[in-house]
Amino acid sequence: MSDNRYSNSISIFDIIFKLIKVTILTLVIIIVLGAMIVGGMVASVLDESPEIDPTTMISSLTQTSTIYDSQGNLLEKVQNPNYEYRTIVTLDRMPSHLIDAFISIEDERFLTHPGVDILGIGASIMDAARSGGSMRGASTITQQLVRNMYLSPDRSLVRKLNEAYLSLQVEEQLSKSQILEAYLNKIYLGQGAYGVQEAAQTYFNKDVEDLTLAESALFAGIVKSTSTYQPFMRIEPGKYNSEEMSLVGTADVLGQTMYLIYNPESVSRQKIVLSQMKKLEKISEEQYQQALKEDIMAALSPGEKIYHSMTSYPVDFIQNQATNLLAERYGLSYVDAQKKLFNEGLKIYSTIDQNLQGQLEEMYENFTQIMVGDPSKIRAPFLIDWSRDKSENVIDSRGNVLFYKANNLVDENYNVLLPSSNFEFVNGDLILRYKPITANGDYLHIGDVYTINSQNNMVTHEIGPVLMPSNQYTKGENGEIRISANYLSEHPDLFTVINEGATLRISSDYFTFQKNGIVQPQSATVIMDYKTGEVKALVGGRDVEGNRILNRATDSRRQPGSAIKPISVYYPALAEGKTAGSIADDVPVTVANKPWPTNAYKGYRGLLTYRMSLDISSNAGTVDVLDQLGIDTSLKYLEKMGIIHPDDPENDSIITSRENAKVNDENPAALALGGMTKGLTPLELTAAFGTIANDGTYISPKVVTKILDSHGNIIVDDTTKKEVVTDNKTAFIMKDMLTSVVKNGYTAKPAKLNGIATAGKTGTTQKQADIWFVGFTPYYVMGTWIGNDSPSITLQSGSLAAAEFWKDVATKIHEGLDPIPEFEKPEGIISEYISFKSGKLSTKSVSSAGHSTSEIFVEGTQPTEYDDSYKSVSVCSITGRLATKYCPSTSYRSAFMRSEPYDPKDHGGFTPDDVNHLPGSYCTVHTKQSHDEWYYGPYGPGFSGGNSNNDNSGSSNSNSNNNKKDD
Repeated sequence: MSDNRYSNSISIFDIIFKLIKVTILTLVIIIVLGAMIVGGMVASVLDESPEIDPTTMISSLTQTSTIYDSQGNLLEKVQNPNYEYRTIVTLDRMPSHLIDAFISIEDERFLTHPGVDILGIGASIMDAARSGGSMRGASTITQQLVRNMYLSPDRSLVRKLNEAYLSLQVEEQLSKSQILEAYLNKIYLGQGAYGVQEAAQTYFNKDVEDLTLAESALFAGIVKSTSTYQPFMRIEPGKYNSEEMSLVGTADVLGQTMYLIYNPESVSRQKIVLSQMKKLEKISEEQYQQALKEDIMAALSPGEKIYHSMTSYPVDFIQNQATNLLAERYGLSYVDAQKKLFNEGLKIYSTIDQNLQGQLEEMYENFTQIMVGDPSKIRAPFLIDWSRDKSENVIDSRGNVLFYKANNLVDENYNVLLPSSNFEFVNGDLILRYKPITANGDYLHIGDVYTINSQNNMVTHEIGPVLMPSNQYTKGENGEIRISANYLSEHPDLFTVINEGATLRISSDYFTFQKNGIVQPQSATVIMDYKTGEVKALVGGRDVEGNRILNRATDSRRQPGSAIKPISVYYPALAEGKTAGSIADDVPVTVANKPWPTNAYKGYRGLLTYRMSLDISSNAGTVDVLDQLGIDTSLKYLEKMGIIHPDDPENDSIITSRENAKVNDENPAALALGGMTKGLTPLELTAAFGTIANDGTYISPKVVTKILDSHGNIIVDDTTKKEVVTDNKTAFIMKDMLTSVVKNGYTAKPAKLNGIATAGKTGTTQKQADIWFVGFTPYYVMGTWIGNDSPSITLQSGSLAAAEFWKDVATKIHEGLDPIPEFEKPEGIISEYISFKSGKLSTKSVSSAGHSTSEIFVEGTQPTEYDDSYKSVSVCSITGRLATKYCPSTSYRSAFMRSEPYDPKDHGGFTPDDVNHLPGSYCTVHTKQSHDEWYYGPYGPGFSGGNSNNDNSGSSNSNSNNNKKDD
């Protein structure tokens, strides 16, 4: 029975065997399913991998563009907003020890693996297992390149899978040399240097082919951690400690000077690289020891990104014009064209003359001394005619505060301080009643302040807004601002009550304060070669540091005042057939029951030639010439001279009636007197004057001559744009009129250069908010503007000061040039004597009236009629009335008589100086009676002792003659 029992039972071994089979089967199923799942996941990841074209790796790298001056000298490398610099070089320029250094420390099996180093991964896993730490990086050079080119820097499994997959693709399509070339041009090596060539320039101021073994190993060591192993660090000057730090140089970063401090950690890492190179037999023991001895700190020579000492104004202008040219060339937006400029290794050749630029900037460095001499001897603020309230805040004509005195508003740490009378807390809310503080949108705005510097210049400081959501405050009817308790609790350090409740402090941590400030008044000057349109030098502001700042020479529009008269009125009038001897009437018209316009001088001169009207800068005379010319004709010529851009009206300087029917510049105040809505930039006005200097041809101002791509191909060339405005003879007449302005005009006389012909025009706006002088010589055309950034603050001096500064600059830039005392006169220019009251040919009557003047004309435009507007009468020398035959002494008086009667009622009650009223009555002193009393008196020749017959006879003769008028 027992045998039957055992024979029917299941052996324990059978059970174990079945369990093993089930387990194995389960594991197989799990593995298969897992593999399928993982495979599916991997396939899904790989399907979503970015499509790449490894053959474009080098060409797709961003590369730093460069700017050159007029002589082809490198000015600077274009700094993009990310502070990135790269110069691409081919592999054959890189020394072998540089390549070996990178391969040795980053990927020793680079030449043999297919893109992914399986042995390296295995070794990394084993090392991690033995040490119990994390797995060290095992990315190959190819993987690093792929990651930097195509993938994000995250450490996810998906990224690692993509990295490996794409690396295999790259290795299939590129040679090892191509991969190395792309990698060594792509890799970031600190201090904004991308690629080994830029790093060589950045750290050692040399080209990559000149790197030593020690320097090459230093670069290879940076890759592990750029921030840790870069050869030097950047710090702010205020953080420098000479006892603990070694200074190796300075660098300009977006206009700010930074100190460069030696980093000894870089050499520690370099030694590891050299050791690895020796281990792999890339270098010998002797080379290794020699490299260790090399003094890296001594060798460091920070390379320049900027190769000039100029301000940023010319380079900023070059970049801006280059961007516009690229946008036009490729049909790009400004932003996309700017990216092209920043990233494509372009070569931009400019017109800037470094010598002239340096001379101009030197003049601006001494601006105060040139204008007034010793600044310590002048009363602050220099050149400014300001008004202040009792608290010494600067106010406008209506009493509104423009700038607060700094001590009234901020403390030494730039915190804003409010007195107790201007704030209170109510139910936890803060109520502000302080004029300098306003609220709008999501910001709390604080008024700007001013200080006086050591040169007695006014300096304005902008205070940035405090971010405050609009739902956290309310505004009362009287302007008070109520800030919620909730906002105060979330920002406990923004407002602090100090001085036992007497003061509320607003922390400067919540807003910006412009510490250096902007010196006032400001100024800008442009120097152009009018024959080519090339901008040779420009300054867009005085005592301003940084880059990409407001360039007042090219971007700031200001009212030109009388400086517009030549280009908007007189030159167009000449172009339309008028002459320098044509007549303007310097008399006002009645506007709102008042005479308009007024002149800078007292009264009105009446009729005078165009030349004379421009000489004295007659406002009323110029309005009359514009009336003769017509608004539309004036606008037509302003378009020819680059002031109006019909294809881009929003970005030009003139507002037409088509743009704004109510507020526009189609009026005499704007076109004749320069009271424009927007105004002109110094560059625009200078270029327009260049038309006259250039014999009637306008050439648009250019600062870029050509642009080359990274391969040396010209992509932008000959940027000159020309417009023939008049012939050279008409231009010469205008040129001569402007020469006369400098010779005879009161405010322009100081601009006259010694031995060099000078022509130009001053300009002054209302209350001297802006003063100008724009002029030219046989060499250059130059425009200077002076004024405060706030037009509400006016100047003490008129345009005379602008002319004086213009002359100082012009004298400097003309040093060493041949004297040319007169402008070249073309053939076909003749001269005639004319009456400056009628414009007709002169006569004896004209000369005797003192109204004869010599004028030049384009042959064929001179007057042919003689003046017939003068009347001569005999005048008693004693009484000044019409003479009779009895007047003992007479003289002839000639006077110009207007063709139309002049009624002062039509001209605001004013009578011009030239309205002559010849005597209308005869002398009442020297009459027949007085004559007879003398003649027949006791002492007269006709005395006869009472003979009545003689008396009657004389009386009869006298009566008959008395009715005859003396002609």
